Amino acid sequence: MDGMRVAVLPNRIGTAGLRTDALLSLFEGAPAGRDGSVGTGLIRETHKALGRSPNAAAWDLAAVALAVIAADRYVNRAAVSEDGWTRQIELTVSVTDPARWTAMSPAVREMLGFLTGDVWSLVFLPDGVQPRPPARVVGHRPETCVSLLSGGLDSLIGAIDLAAAGERPLFVSNRVRGDCSKQANFAGAVGARHHVLSLNHNARVRCHAPEISQRPRSLAFLAFGVIAAATLDRYLAGEVVDLVVPENGFISLNVPLTHLRAGSLSTRTTHPRFLAALQAVIDGLGLRVRLINPYRHKTKGEMMLECADQALVSRLAPNSMSCGRGGRINRHCGQCLPCLVRRSAFLRHGGTLAADTTSPPYLHPGPGGAFTSPEFSRYDDVMQCLAAIDTLDRRGGRRWIGSAIPASTVPEAEACREVAVRGLLEIKAFMRAAGLL
Repeated sequence: MDGMRVAVLPNRIGTAGLRTDALLSLFEGAPAGRDGSVGTGLIRETHKALGRSPNAAAWDLAAVALAVIAADRYVNRAAVSEDGWTRQIELTVSVTDPARWTAMSPAVREMLGFLTGDVWSLVFLPDGVQPRPPARVVGHRPETCVSLLSGGLDSLIGAIDLAAAGERPLFVSNRVRGDCSKQANFAGAVGARHHVLSLNHNARVRCHAPEISQRPRSLAFLAFGVIAAATLDRYLAGEVVDLVVPENGFISLNVPLTHLRAGSLSTRTTHPRFLAALQAVIDGLGLRVRLINPYRHKTKGEMMLECADQALVSRLAPNSMSCGRGGRINRHCGQCLPCLVRRSAFLRHGGTLAADTTSPPYLHPGPGGAFTSPEFSRYDDVMQCLAAIDTLDRRGGRRWIGSAIPASTVPEAEACREVAVRGLLEIKAFMRAAGLL
């Protein structure tokens, strides 16, 4: 299998003698002769929204995250991998502290391999981007923490719970078509409409067939959160700032439903193993930012039931977005695993299928459609959930989970196994209520 060499560098850096298959621009648009860009406008938008610029280490983390996303987008799996999935990618990126990054390179390679299912090698060049301070500097950033706000149900519950606990979060949103209005509305509902940093990685590649799996896309989301955390007053005063990553434990773990569902086919950006690896990188950079997922041992249904403001979550939850395809179809498909987890959570919270008033309605089953129809039962994720439930019923949780949650690499492995089983039992309750069991 031949590897692909991708370099992601600022336009000012000379490339003489650099052997690459693709050369992309970092933090700015691509001139003629380059194969794309990533992070265009990001510095300007960050300065405008925050009125501050973080230290060089935070920008380096963002540079590496953006470079990974750009390389992932450029290198098509089907075109370069023998198995249709695993790629070999040599990534060259410019940072301000190449010696530190080179020392951490083995850990970063392992982290990226777990995240994307690929084999990475990394080359760090000097002269990375360290932006000048913004023209308009904000005197105070009194927020107490940073929290990711995607427009999804989990991050909505995270926002409600933080506000109820008396925190003053700065919300960070990954700007995606269809989610921006939700993000703004949810922030406004907890009194933080003007405390939102909304950014996008803006990856643009010039190639015949860009890769669409996008396994590392949320890496930029986390890097944006670190940027925001490093600008707060309490960070500048020498304190540690929490970066809250609200995600239910079941979907974070993404235990393969069956042996046919390869683990790398599921996103792993909030998996406890990945977050622990990213925390080690953050610590290695000397950044005082602590990643926290307070819901790592809760199912989505448990998150809804235990939300601190039941009236608010009941009102806003139907307008949240859980579907991975929602941005393309502007509604929930109703049949993918995230949709099934969502529907199961609404049932757990409200007690009946009718309690799920998601708007607009799920695409499948369509209006008037029955869950028991042959069409619905043929959907891949539905059938794989039914197979997983059968394994759980006949052979127990340990046999279903198998080697997916090893104690050697997953923190709090036993608690993770327990939430995985409870999450599948929530889906089982939904399948039974829907007439599929």
